[in-house]
Amino acid sequence: MLNLVLKPHRTHLKAQTAEPQKLFVMLRCIPERQVAQTRPPLALALVIDTSGSMRDEVDNTIKLERAIQAAHKLVDDPDLCPEDKITIIQFDDESRVLLPISPLQRGKAHQVIDTLRQYSGGTQMGKGMRNALNQLGKEPPEVAKRLILLTDGMTFDEEDCRALAIQLAETNTPIIAIGIGEEYNQDLLIELSDTTKGRSLHLQDIQQLDQFFSQEVQQAVREVVTDLRLKVQVVRGVTLDAITRVYPNLVEVPLGEQPYRLGNIPAGDYTVFILEFTVSGIPRLPSRVRLAQLTLWASAPGLKQRQVEFPPKELFVTFTNDETAIAQIDPEVLDYVQQKNVDNLVAQATRLLAQGKTQEARQTLQYAQQITQRLNNLGQTRLLQNALEELNRTGTISENTRRTLRAGGRTMTVKSGKTEPLEIGMSGEEIRKATGA
Repeated sequence: MLNLVLKPHRTHLKAQTAEPQKLFVMLRCIPERQVAQTRPPLALALVIDTSGSMRDEVDNTIKLERAIQAAHKLVDDPDLCPEDKITIIQFDDESRVLLPISPLQRGKAHQVIDTLRQYSGGTQMGKGMRNALNQLGKEPPEVAKRLILLTDGMTFDEEDCRALAIQLAETNTPIIAIGIGEEYNQDLLIELSDTTKGRSLHLQDIQQLDQFFSQEVQQAVREVVTDLRLKVQVVRGVTLDAITRVYPNLVEVPLGEQPYRLGNIPAGDYTVFILEFTVSGIPRLPSRVRLAQLTLWASAPGLKQRQVEFPPKELFVTFTNDETAIAQIDPEVLDYVQQKNVDNLVAQATRLLAQGKTQEARQTLQYAQQITQRLNNLGQTRLLQNALEELNRTGTISENTRRTLRAGGRTMTVKSGKTEPLEIGMSGEEIRKATGA
């Protein structure tokens, strides 16, 4: 079902020391050919903010009207088929299920979308999320699901939103949180999308909405492996500190109870996670040591396979006193670690600007830009260049630029140039024959 590659950024650690040593481990996943040629069933919830502020204009366009136009185009998306299911939900002070979850009937869906103009009020996003949970929760976990959430304001029920995101994660429902304007809580939307392994997007230009909706449909129908779960068993003296999906977009995986939920895996490209370990407390003699065992499960709805367990992956390193061996670092793994560092640097620069530390923020953004140039991440490089030019010109960066930069750091990651080409969809047996492994 999945080809899995496990690779640490160092194969050697320092022996005979109890001092903490960091170990970053890449987990790279790609669906095998048989499953890559399938298409998962799709269940989609469109949750639209109809609060009063959605009647305001952005770029000479009323926000709600633009959302309605984009929703109509989503319903007509050629990648959707009649068997796919959709529900349409609005929220303001209250929330209503305008179209219960059901197989796609385009004519009926278009009629429902036009009724969004009838509603107005405050912002209670959690109520819309709860209705989406009730609708999508009727579908099994292995179905490829999406909750596309569009909002332009601060919600009054943030704690409810966080609790509902946890429940949505348990049903394998990614939240695609799209923010319009400068009033919504971007940190909250990022938290909700991280919790559910989704994405948080900022509409720099409201005309992007069609593109965002289309991209999510295309991504969803490619998610041929669903509900990937991971159990990590470590030996004494080893702790797991973080799991981050770094490609095709950046998501922090919450470290709650095991197994950890890693989300869905699309066909046609790699999905890459970085696991961060700390090795400490035990002075180990020079030797090869197993530090951890990773066990994964996943479903392939197109093949009607649910929660298939993969052979365990063992993480070994060699403890040594050879400084030359210890200094050797795998460049591919380091590239993916650096992708995560760019997001951290952008967040740090934003905090520095808020504190009035303009020079420190400029230096931080310049360092982040240098990393993106080394990674050949042209999209992120351009975003950072635009921010630096604005900072040099005005002494600050606008709220819109900050939000665009923050979102771009999490959605514009790239595949490492050191990743060896792999024929998409090769089976494990085919790889063994090709490589002689």
